[in-house]
Amino acid sequence: MNRRQFLYGSAAALLAGAVPFHAFATEGPVVKTAKGSVRGLVMDGVHVFRGVPCGMPPYEGKYRLALPEFVPAWNGVVDAVNPGDIPLQPGGKGKILGGGDCLRLNIWTPAPGKTKCPVMVYIPGGGSTRCDNNDVRYDGTAFAQDGVVLVTINYRVNVDGFLKIKGVPSNLALRDMMFALRWVQDNIAAFGGDPDKVTVFGQSAGATHITSLISSGKSKGLFRRAILQSPSAIAQYTSEQASVASADLLAFYGIEDSREAVAALSPEKLLTFSAFASAKAKDPEWGRMLQGNVSVFKPYVDGDILMKRPVDAIADGAARDLDVMVGSAEQEWRYYTVPSGAIDKIGEDALKNFVYTTGFPADIVERYRKAGRGDTTGDLFTALQSDLIFRMPANKVLESQKKAGGKAWAYSFAWRSPCYNGRLGAAHSVDLPFVFKTLHKDSQRVKNTLGDNPPDALANAMHRAWVSFASTGNPGWTPFDLDRRMTMRFDVESKEVSDPWKTERENMPLK
Repeated sequence: MNRRQFLYGSAAALLAGAVPFHAFATEGPVVKTAKGSVRGLVMDGVHVFRGVPCGMPPYEGKYRLALPEFVPAWNGVVDAVNPGDIPLQPGGKGKILGGGDCLRLNIWTPAPGKTKCPVMVYIPGGGSTRCDNNDVRYDGTAFAQDGVVLVTINYRVNVDGFLKIKGVPSNLALRDMMFALRWVQDNIAAFGGDPDKVTVFGQSAGATHITSLISSGKSKGLFRRAILQSPSAIAQYTSEQASVASADLLAFYGIEDSREAVAALSPEKLLTFSAFASAKAKDPEWGRMLQGNVSVFKPYVDGDILMKRPVDAIADGAARDLDVMVGSAEQEWRYYTVPSGAIDKIGEDALKNFVYTTGFPADIVERYRKAGRGDTTGDLFTALQSDLIFRMPANKVLESQKKAGGKAWAYSFAWRSPCYNGRLGAAHSVDLPFVFKTLHKDSQRVKNTLGDNPPDALANAMHRAWVSFASTGNPGWTPFDLDRRMTMRFDVESKEVSDPWKTERENMPLK
């Protein structure tokens, strides 16, 4: 019987508290949570707990397409040395990944005896179709060595997390995130953390969803600070748009709009949404309805978690009491066009489609060319997409927070990766290993992103800023305002600059 079968195989007895959990490791630090004790490991001088039980398996029985529920209390000590599952998601070459007991947490804590440490909770990205809190890039060792308790969480993605379905609670992905943050409030003191000093941070889709969290009244009291790395911060549906997306996808599946029908889909069938999403991305009218952001899975305004578009709620003061840091990489979309070679195949039709779907003036392409944002059609398209999806939405959050009188800090990631013959540049996600100081992890993905000799000094600078922000609410540079727009530009030599996105925001104003 494997570990997961033991933990959940005898569900009736477990729920009744009759079956004690047994330790799977004989040594290691033990922490008593609100539900029971967990045993971790000591690694590199910090305490590590992987796969800490939090929520019941969300793809099984009554827990499927339902609100997350905490695990029941247990007796004895649960071994927390192996990663938990990941949410159900597509893998490469048609593989099916995850779908098991995925609402588990990974925690790194400083040496024993530390109390009231700042806490950082990382929400992974993955385009709202994937999520993996076990990714080696998110290893929290460096944070724990600097006195921070680091937590990584999972949430349901794609259909289970985001689709608007009759009889299913809205925005389950966001509810999973708040659920994990509630667990942190209830339990993190036992790991040496201060529940009154929680910083939530994430990159890409993770940061996008943090935009929703900081705008929602339902998340009040769950965290004090937020760091948004490359957020696609205006990528949320209206209720009507969510209904259209749901109706179209369910028609693609050939099923009715009901919890029962969706739950009955096999994983193989459910994950065929990739073909649906690919077709939608090529549909100009779909793109025009969504003003250029063609992603299928997004949070939506539901009148409960989200009362209005998040950036508008932030402008109204929803995050006024929070410290917020927001930034992006300077060449985001090269992550999507350079490794595949697509950047050399993009033609004029893509630029015309960009103008049509976004509604921007037809001369925006020429303005970008004159501003030095690219010479080829591939370079220009990539620059436009970078700003539409990431850089200008990040700027929108900063502006909204300042209009409301809140505190905000801005950064821009400028280091250009030498990978792909130097063409990858300051692309999407290149910044992650610098923040976590995981530059030298034994990971092909890290190597393919950073090359052989990424600058440790840059990692030290970024990591130090993230720790400082979580600890004090100040990353170490001038706060953002609507006049000077001071921004820390991270590179081999990092420095503050004024209004580095001036050209882009003047040529691509977002409503």
